[in-house]
Amino acid sequence: MLKRKHHESEELELTTLLNILVVLVSFLLLSAVFSKITIQELNMPPQGSGPSEASTNAAPLVIEVMLRQDGLEIGNGREVTDRLPKLGDKYDTAALSQKLKLLKDQNPGKRDVILLMEPDIAYSTMIKVMDALKFVEIQGPHGGSQRLRITLFPNVTVGDAP
Repeated sequence: MLKRKHHESEELELTTLLNILVVLVSFLLLSAVFSKITIQELNMPPQGSGPSEASTNAAPLVIEVMLRQDGLEIGNGREVTDRLPKLGDKYDTAALSQKLKLLKDQNPGKRDVILLMEPDIAYSTMIKVMDALKFVEIQGPHGGSQRLRITLFPNVTVGDAP
C-alpha cells in the first residue's frame, strides 16, 4: 500500500498585495486632481484645396494670419495687409486681437480665420496666437475695471505658411 503524503493547502498571502493596491489607488487619485487637459479644435484644410475659380463678385472675405519667426502678418488671401513685428522675443498678440476686432466689426457674420505657420514655431506660441484669434478683451462700459471678452473668429484652420 502506497502512502500518499497529504499536503495541506497553503493559503495565499494577500495582505501585501492589498497594501500595494491601496497605495497605488490613493496615488492615482491624488495625481488625477493636478492634471489638466485643454482641447483646441482645429480645422484642417481639405487636401488638394486651392483657390477656387468662383466669381470674383461673390468672393468671400478670407482672413489669413501668418505666424513667422520675426512676427505676425495679416493677409486677405492675396496680399499681406498688416505686419506686426515681435516685441523683443514675444509676439504682439494684443495688437493682433485689436486689428482682428476691426475686421470683425466690418464683417460681423464672419467666424473663420486661417492660421499659417512657419516651421519650428513653438506649440505654446501657436496656442497663444490661436487665443488671440478667437477672443479679445476690452474695457467694460463706463470706464470701470470690468473687462469684457468678445468672441472674434472661433473657427481656426491651421496650415503651413508659404
